[in-house]
Amino acid sequence: MTPVKPVGVELIYLYPCPACRREVPVIAPTKPAMAQCDVCRAKFPIVPIDERAMRFVKIMLGNGKAAIDPDFL
Repeated sequence: MTPVKPVGVELIYLYPCPACRREVPVIAPTKPAMAQCDVCRAKFPIVPIDERAMRFVKIMLGNGKAAIDPDFL
């Protein structure tokens, strides 16, 4: 079986739950939202990330290609 290459990349941000301090993973939230802890089930508002910064990182990684190809650049 031939290995499959990634077709994209996503950034995951970790937000500490204010109730139990567990780091809750959220995929690149670009708008204000509510997160829910998977351990204690508490819901809390999160601060969004800068969408331009996220796009910059994705461009720099070639949408994932740079992570698997050492000769990407």
